[in-house]
Amino acid sequence: MAQKLPAKYRALEPFVADWALETEADRLKKLVATSIPDLRAFYDAIYPCAAAIRDDLSERKLDALTAEEKTLFFLLMTFIEVAHPIELGWKETDIDDAFPLERMTIAHFPIVGPAGAH
Repeated sequence: MAQKLPAKYRALEPFVADWALETEADRLKKLVATSIPDLRAFYDAIYPCAAAIRDDLSERKLDALTAEEKTLFFLLMTFIEVAHPIELGWKETDIDDAFPLERMTIAHFPIVGPAGAH
Protein backbone atom coordinates (compact mmCIF):
# COMPACT_ATOMS: atom_id res chain seq x y z
CA MET A 1 0.00 0.00 0.00
CA ALA A 2 1.31 3.46 -0.88
CA GLN A 3 2.29 5.83 1.89
CA LYS A 4 -0.18 8.60 2.51
CA LEU A 5 0.23 12.19 3.59
CA PRO A 6 -2.02 14.26 5.85
CA ALA A 7 -5.09 15.43 3.93
CA LYS A 8 -3.78 19.01 3.66
CA TYR A 9 -0.78 17.74 1.66
CA ARG A 10 -2.29 14.91 -0.40
CA ALA A 11 -1.40 16.73 -3.65
CA LEU A 12 2.24 15.88 -2.88
CA GLU A 13 1.65 12.12 -2.72
CA PRO A 14 3.03 11.49 -6.23
CA PHE A 15 6.45 12.42 -4.80
CA VAL A 16 6.32 10.14 -1.75
CA ALA A 17 7.63 6.90 -3.27
CA ASP A 18 10.78 8.52 -4.66
CA TRP A 19 11.40 11.38 -2.28
CA ALA A 20 10.16 10.55 1.27
CA LEU A 21 13.52 9.07 2.27
CA GLU A 22 14.14 8.15 5.89
CA THR A 23 17.91 8.31 6.10
CA GLU A 24 20.48 10.96 5.36
CA ALA A 25 22.45 8.41 3.34
CA ASP A 26 19.43 7.65 1.15
CA ARG A 27 18.80 11.36 0.63
CA LEU A 28 22.43 11.97 -0.37
CA LYS A 29 22.35 9.06 -2.83
CA LYS A 30 19.12 10.44 -4.31
CA LEU A 31 20.66 13.90 -4.69
CA VAL A 32 23.74 12.64 -6.51
CA ALA A 33 21.76 10.28 -8.77
CA THR A 34 19.09 12.80 -9.80
CA SER A 35 19.25 15.20 -12.71
CA ILE A 36 18.81 18.92 -12.14
CA PRO A 37 15.50 18.96 -14.07
CA ASP A 38 14.12 16.20 -11.82
CA LEU A 39 15.37 18.00 -8.71
CA ARG A 40 13.73 21.17 -10.03
CA ALA A 41 10.36 19.41 -10.46
CA PHE A 42 10.49 18.14 -6.86
CA TYR A 43 11.73 21.48 -5.54
CA ASP A 44 9.01 23.42 -7.37
CA ALA A 45 6.31 21.11 -6.00
CA ILE A 46 7.41 21.31 -2.36
CA TYR A 47 8.71 24.88 -2.11
CA PRO A 48 5.31 26.65 -2.00
CA CYS A 49 4.23 24.67 1.06
CA ALA A 50 7.57 23.91 2.76
CA ALA A 51 7.13 26.61 5.43
CA ALA A 52 3.59 25.40 6.19
CA ILE A 53 4.83 21.82 6.49
CA ARG A 54 7.57 22.97 8.85
CA ASP A 55 5.09 24.93 10.94
CA ASP A 56 2.60 22.05 11.09
CA LEU A 57 5.23 19.51 12.10
CA SER A 58 6.99 21.78 14.59
CA GLU A 59 3.94 21.61 16.82
CA ARG A 60 4.57 17.88 17.42
CA LYS A 61 7.37 15.81 18.93
CA LEU A 62 9.03 13.53 16.39
CA ASP A 63 8.18 10.38 18.31
CA ALA A 64 4.52 11.43 18.43
CA LEU A 65 4.05 11.88 14.67
CA THR A 66 1.46 9.75 12.92
CA ALA A 67 2.58 7.56 10.01
CA GLU A 68 1.29 10.19 7.57
CA GLU A 69 3.14 12.97 9.39
CA LYS A 70 6.37 10.92 9.43
CA THR A 71 6.10 10.49 5.67
CA LEU A 72 5.58 14.24 5.33
CA PHE A 73 8.58 14.86 7.60
CA PHE A 74 10.81 12.65 5.44
CA LEU A 75 9.55 14.42 2.31
CA LEU A 76 10.47 17.78 3.87
CA MET A 77 13.88 16.49 4.97
CA THR A 78 14.64 15.40 1.42
CA PHE A 79 13.49 18.79 0.11
CA ILE A 80 15.83 20.58 2.53
CA GLU A 81 18.78 18.40 1.59
CA VAL A 82 18.31 18.68 -2.18
CA ALA A 83 17.38 22.38 -2.35
CA HIS A 84 20.91 23.73 -2.53
CA PRO A 85 21.70 22.61 -6.11
CA ILE A 86 18.59 24.44 -7.30
CA GLU A 87 19.14 27.53 -5.17
CA LEU A 88 22.84 27.72 -6.08
CA GLY A 89 22.26 27.17 -9.80
CA TRP A 90 24.17 23.93 -10.17
CA LYS A 91 24.36 22.49 -13.69
CA GLU A 92 24.60 18.88 -12.45
CA THR A 93 24.64 17.00 -9.15
CA ASP A 94 27.38 14.45 -9.85
CA ILE A 95 30.50 16.55 -9.25
CA ASP A 96 33.69 15.05 -10.72
CA ASP A 97 36.02 15.89 -7.84
CA ALA A 98 33.59 15.18 -4.99
CA PHE A 99 34.54 12.77 -2.22
CA PRO A 100 33.43 9.30 -3.41
CA LEU A 101 29.94 8.59 -2.11
CA GLU A 102 30.71 4.91 -1.53
CA ARG A 103 33.45 5.92 0.92
CA MET A 104 31.16 8.10 3.01
CA THR A 105 29.78 6.88 6.30
CA ILE A 106 26.96 8.79 7.90
CA ALA A 107 26.86 8.15 11.62
CA HIS A 108 24.48 9.24 14.31
CA PHE A 109 25.74 10.39 17.65
CA PRO A 110 23.97 9.95 20.98
CA ILE A 111 22.19 12.97 22.37
CA VAL A 112 24.02 14.24 25.41
CA GLY A 113 22.21 16.34 27.98
CA PRO A 114 23.56 19.32 29.88
CA ALA A 115 26.66 18.75 32.02
CA GLY A 116 25.79 17.20 35.35
CA ALA A 117 22.42 15.84 34.16
CA HIS A 118 21.80 12.18 34.89
